[in-house]
Order: sequence, then structure tokens, then C-alpha cells
Amino acid sequence: MIHGTEHTGADGRAPVVPCPDILRVEVSESRPGVLVLSPVGEVDGASADVLRRAARDAVAATPRCLVVDLGRLTFCGSTGLVVLMDTRRDAEAAGVRFGTADGPPIVRRVLEITQLGPVLRHRETLDAALQELDA
Repeated sequence: MIHGTEHTGADGRAPVVPCPDILRVEVSESRPGVLVLSPVGEVDGASADVLRRAARDAVAATPRCLVVDLGRLTFCGSTGLVVLMDTRRDAEAAGVRFGTADGPPIVRRVLEITQLGPVLRHRETLDAALQELDA
């Protein structure tokens, strides 16, 4: 249980215990008005709420730009992609420029297969994403 919520597995029977220990999110301001979220670890069904909460807080701060640096992820499942897509939508609705950057081969491959790289404004490096979004 986390925050009083019990989660169940896809079969509706097996309890799934969220494991925020497998994911942490570092937040930094690379320059005034530009926030960088750096998830570290695995984003899956059990840990996605950690990223979701950090992303919501970041969007609520209404920076000019928000970049999610995927460089220290070791895994990003479909739930993680949903969080990234939701964050993009929420950021754009708030007038915040959004993009993603970096990522190990496994994460870049998922973005390639799903064709979400362009939708998430994914750039190969954090510097490239920051330069493009904060132009």
C-alpha cells in the first residue's frame, strides 16, 4: 500500500505493491525557468507514480521549459510512456515547452519502435534538448 491505495495485478487478483525504491526522480533548474526531471532506475507499472508526481509538480511550477532526461533509466515500460505522453499534454496545456533527452539503447529503441520520439520531442542529448526548447 502506498498512500492508502491498494493496487491489483492485471488479473484482478494478485496484489501489486508499488516499488518506489526502484525509481527516484531528481529535479534541477538548469537555468532560470528551465526544469530538468531526471528519473533514475526503472519506470514500470509499480514505479510510474513516482515519475507522475514529479512531473505534475514540475508542470505546476510553470517553467518556460521542462525536459525529462532519460539518460539514467534502466527500463521504461508502456506505463512510463503513458506518463511521458500525459506530461507532454499537461505541459503544453500550461504553456510549458516540453521535450525528452538522452536514454540508454533500450529506452531509445522503445521510442523508435513506438514512433513516440518525435511526439515527445526527443533529442539525443540533454544539451540538444535544452538548446532547442529554450531558444
